[in-house]
Amino acid sequence: MVARVGWLAAPVLGALLAGRIAERAGAGRGERAIAAALAAAAIVLLADGLTPWLRQFAGGLAEPVMVALVLAAVERGLAGREGAALALGAAAALVRPEVWPALLVYGGWLWSARPERRPAVATAIAGIAALWFVPDLLGSGSLFTGADRAREGSGSPPVEALEVIGRAAVLPLAALWLGFAGCAVAARRRGDRALLIVAAGALAWVALVAVMAAGGYAGLPRFLAPAAAVACALGAAGLARLGTRARDPGAPRALVAITAVLVLALAVQAGFRVAALPGDARSATAISAAREQLELAVDEVGAGTISDCGEPVVGAIEGQTALAWLLDVPIGEVDVSKTPPSRGVFFERTDGGWTARSVACDAES
Repeated sequence: MVARVGWLAAPVLGALLAGRIAERAGAGRGERAIAAALAAAAIVLLADGLTPWLRQFAGGLAEPVMVALVLAAVERGLAGREGAALALGAAAALVRPEVWPALLVYGGWLWSARPERRPAVATAIAGIAALWFVPDLLGSGSLFTGADRAREGSGSPPVEALEVIGRAAVLPLAALWLGFAGCAVAARRRGDRALLIVAAGALAWVALVAVMAAGGYAGLPRFLAPAAAVACALGAAGLARLGTRARDPGAPRALVAITAVLVLALAVQAGFRVAALPGDARSATAISAAREQLELAVDEVGAGTISDCGEPVVGAIEGQTALAWLLDVPIGEVDVSKTPPSRGVFFERTDGGWTARSVACDAES
């Protein structure tokens, strides 16, 4: 429920952030409304080719919660609500470590500029460290079990880093990157340092994930989603400002033409992404059905029988965590292989779900 509420909250918070950004530029109510609506739609239409955004909602993944928390933290920070921004940032930092550098920078600024916030900053940092590392230590005997499991890069460092940059580029609708650039340029002209820091932070997030991918960690698109969502809010505010200028009676024809092309491109690409949503929904439904099929297979054979027969093996990695949960055993006791074991129960992934078959078990089993 928490994960899915995070997904539902993300577009709303993106709309609030886009409206806040437009307001800083002196936008009127209509322009702020356009920026908010565009940002909300853009966040719903984020394009993750590996784990579609809608599938993250259906599967209850944690990254949408992080997106919502990051958007809320940035919006509260721009509103001058420093305590709320710090608390929201700390909550986001419990989901993924990519939040840590931004939180450290913000915490360092609060420590220096707001001495009265120092206890809160110290508490946040200590709490994150304790909640991130101590459970690993208690559960596995090592502080870095999570980090070790996350190292799974298979390509060369330059290729891994370039893949991350490419994934980040295609996450938002393309026209929003132009709006992002326009918003940043306008903020620089106004001397809006806070907004420039937000824009730089989004790009720094992408760079950080790229560096981590080059170091062997997974650079999945959903790890880039918070930066992409912030870019959507900035881009939406930038495009709304461009549209307002283009509607001015004295606007240059070139500006009107550019705006028309951007609106057309935005609409066409958004249309393609909307058309892909039913397929994403079918994929999420198929994964859910397969998970239920796996549970039925375990119930039919019996968890005790499966454990007595030998090490259980799944034929596809997406079944490993679910099977470990159903058998109430550590993940390491469930092997992943397309080849059946010499002795044990083999769970095979088929188009119809999961089927279980025993290998070299006694007749009673």
